[in-house]
Amino acid sequence: MVTEPIYYRVFFLICLLTGMCAGSFMNVVIYRLPRILFSTDGETQISLAWPPSHCPVCRSRIKFYDNIPVVSWLVLQGKCRNCRTRIPVVYPLTEAVTGLWFAGVYLCLAGPVNTLLTFSGAAGLLPPLTLFCLLYCITVIDFRHYLIPDVLSLGLLWAGMVFSVCDLLPVAPFQSVAGCVLAYALIRGVQRGYHAVRGYEGLGGGDAKLFAAAAVWVGVAQVPWLILFSAVAGGMLYGIRRFYQRCILVPSGRPEAGTEREVDDADPDICRHEFYIPFGPAISLATLVLYLTRI
Repeated sequence: MVTEPIYYRVFFLICLLTGMCAGSFMNVVIYRLPRILFSTDGETQISLAWPPSHCPVCRSRIKFYDNIPVVSWLVLQGKCRNCRTRIPVVYPLTEAVTGLWFAGVYLCLAGPVNTLLTFSGAAGLLPPLTLFCLLYCITVIDFRHYLIPDVLSLGLLWAGMVFSVCDLLPVAPFQSVAGCVLAYALIRGVQRGYHAVRGYEGLGGGDAKLFAAAAVWVGVAQVPWLILFSAVAGGMLYGIRRFYQRCILVPSGRPEAGTEREVDDADPDICRHEFYIPFGPAISLATLVLYLTRI
């Protein structure tokens, strides 16, 4: 007779592998979505599904056995099979971190196996998994491109609304809606006031949308804490970012293949300010911390 602990191990492995596959798709979103939004050449349109995975340098198509999360990167020693261009470590890192997050959520939230096999039991794992995946993509894209795509922030907002209505969040639907409205109004007010005083934007338009989406997940009562924690996290990330730019990017002379920092594609009115930092990572970190303290 198979014992319950074996079932737990099987489910743990399933969650780990599923998370690694989700991380692989997140790599596609992180790499391609900004290029889709920035693309102005009708002859080179791309989507998340087309063209198939390929090396950005030699353009050779990646075989299925070279596209296994984490494993293929290790087997290939972090290089393209054809042109031997170095594959950035961020790819396997994203896959590994996402896999560990999926497995960790399972270990922390999973109840008895017979409960997990029910729809309600399995559905309870969806909110933290969805939240992490969307926030991770937003964080990396904003860090690289000074951009928070509406499709991700609005996707986060509507996913939170659906989970709240389905009673899968520790926040009532009314609290989610009120938090969304309050957060957006406050941040837009700050943006307009800063622009009136300084003559340029202090926060990007995507930041207000992300704050509104984040407030759906934590509720109206947590909006002040969300703003405060985001400001603190922003200060910390600013220091880390400046260190990264001055001590790592500048001495290296050139970016890794496939990780070009497309600052030229970002808003020039924003990027010309030396002290501008992407605020999306700070908002994402604050949102995740506040959400985890409530589940």
